[in-house]
Amino acid sequence: MEHLVLAQFGLEGAESFLRAILFFVITIFVLVTIHEFGHFIAGRIFGMRVPVFSVGMGRRIFGFNKVDGLTVGPLNPETEIKLTANTDYRLSLLPIGGYAKIEGMIDETQNEALPDEIQPWEFRAKPWWQKSIVISAGVIMNTLLAWAILSGINYFSGADTEKTTTIGYVGHGSVSEERGIQVGDKIISVAGKPVYNWLDVTSIAMKENFGKDFSIVVDRGGHTFSALYRSEEMGTFKDASKRFGLDPVGFTPPILDSVVPGNPAAKAGLMSGDSILSINGNAIPTVNAFIDNVSSNPGKPITISLIRKASPMSITVTPDAKGTIGVYPASDYLGPKLHVDYGMTAAIGLGWTDLWSIARLTVTTIAEIFQGKLAVSDALGGPIKIAKFASKSASGGFESFVFFMATLSISLALLNILPIPALDGGHLLIILIEAAIGHELSQRFKLNFQKVGIAILLSLMIFMVFNDIRTL
Repeated sequence: MEHLVLAQFGLEGAESFLRAILFFVITIFVLVTIHEFGHFIAGRIFGMRVPVFSVGMGRRIFGFNKVDGLTVGPLNPETEIKLTANTDYRLSLLPIGGYAKIEGMIDETQNEALPDEIQPWEFRAKPWWQKSIVISAGVIMNTLLAWAILSGINYFSGADTEKTTTIGYVGHGSVSEERGIQVGDKIISVAGKPVYNWLDVTSIAMKENFGKDFSIVVDRGGHTFSALYRSEEMGTFKDASKRFGLDPVGFTPPILDSVVPGNPAAKAGLMSGDSILSINGNAIPTVNAFIDNVSSNPGKPITISLIRKASPMSITVTPDAKGTIGVYPASDYLGPKLHVDYGMTAAIGLGWTDLWSIARLTVTTIAEIFQGKLAVSDALGGPIKIAKFASKSASGGFESFVFFMATLSISLALLNILPIPALDGGHLLIILIEAAIGHELSQRFKLNFQKVGIAILLSLMIFMVFNDIRTL
């Protein structure tokens, strides 16, 4: 069984498998615990009893009971009650999350109806706006965590970028190619803002102006030209960079970093370390140029000219139906570079911009799933994929790992707020309906509502696990 799992992960040896499990546990442990702490602290602020706050799931290993003072507003809002609240702060066996049990709340852990008598410290005794805040607090905490991580990365690491705005490659079929942009053009401004490096170009075009029309102005031999990019032509956020289709000058021709055994490239004789010169006679100056030329020829033989150990040669390979040949190309930037440091205020602002960019991509992906434009199997990943990406990001260092954690935290926040039973969004929907009609829905309805949600989530989880295995 272990060998089967290792093969599915594509990892070499038990050490790599355990590494993936370790970083998966760390990721989920942090994100879910932060989420549940949001519910816990919001509930306590509004005078709700939270008898259990657990770090981890399942059987209690150890912990302590703490009696805190609690001020609650009873059913009569003109008075208040001061009492004690006993909370069991515990560490549980399975380090894959956590939970906060709030008294008087019908959630996915509730199997039977609550007593008829409503106590002033219960969730159901509170006004709808307080209940809404408590339910949304987990999502808010996930968002704040992501913002803090992204701001921290900007503050401590700054950004490295190519100190040029001169174009070195124009993607085939891109909007830039359609507008007549050429290699050697120098970008002067994007959306009316002057640009001085490639980070300026991509940030203004891809982040600030996604979903909007914008123009770029280029200098070509002393003459300026303007090109308009319409939002509908740029496609989804996921495709926008490819539709923009520009790389700066200064990259080395791509070198094959690795070749996947059993794929078309390996079968044709391509090897790790091969330096790519051209495909079907077209010069390949960048990795994106390599990808464009391969992916545009699914099922058709292509001739790759390359250098191997100082010897030129040509190899013919036929991409598969998806336009891939099973290689990982890499390229080095040899042009002038620029390191940008950010102060605290700028880093926080950029962290917010980064957060919204990731959130926009996530929302766009979710919308495309519901619109039928994107298959669920292509868009969502289950625990196996999360483990793989967590381990891979950790291999890139601490910054890479926490960035992955930030993006996953944003995704979890947005998915959790969807109005699906058993998710926070489902609870929030019930609260808003009750506020609109002026009374609570029946406990039987809410219990059944949660059961439906649990069935949906379990079915989705099973599907994602099988999809993870199928697509490995």
